Amino acid sequence: MRNITLLLFIVMCLAQWLVPGKMIYDSEHVISNGTLYKFKTQPIDPSDPFRGKYITLNFEANTITLSDSAGWQQGEEVFITFTTDSAGFAKAETISREEPTAGHYLLTSVNYTTTQEPFKVFFKLPFDRFYLEESKASQAEQLYWQAQRDSTQVAYGLVSIGPGTAVLQNVMINDRSVVEVINELNADGQ
Repeated sequence: MRNITLLLFIVMCLAQWLVPGKMIYDSEHVISNGTLYKFKTQPIDPSDPFRGKYITLNFEANTITLSDSAGWQQGEEVFITFTTDSAGFAKAETISREEPTAGHYLLTSVNYTTTQEPFKVFFKLPFDRFYLEESKASQAEQLYWQAQRDSTQVAYGLVSIGPGTAVLQNVMINDRSVVEVINELNADGQ
């Protein structure tokens, strides 16, 4: 009985290391082998822009315009491929019910659709939270919202997309990391 208990304990300890290790490995694999896109952000309801230790992001590239409605249903699983526009920001290129055989794509779900022309499918982007150190969270929120209100500033998320998955790497304001800007502000203030 003692050997079984010891064996179960060892298996439990290994699982506690293997599960997070696999999650970290998968994210790092997407970052190193995926395609990097800039997703331009847009303002969201200012009454709750920041919860705890992350910035809530809303992206412009969460829709695709189609020539017909094609019967897309809310909650339906879809595969989205992306391309970049003339300014270098991501935009949805294709939507499919079938998994692409090559390239980088995102597995997500339909949020809602329009029923009149132009037909649009809105989909969920699973990288809508940028987590930060708690001491930097308040300043990041302020910087992000200033950038959203000021038409001369551009805020976007750097996202790596691999086969079926995505990793939000950073939030940028005018091509500078929000964390870098906060560190600079804190260094100047001391």
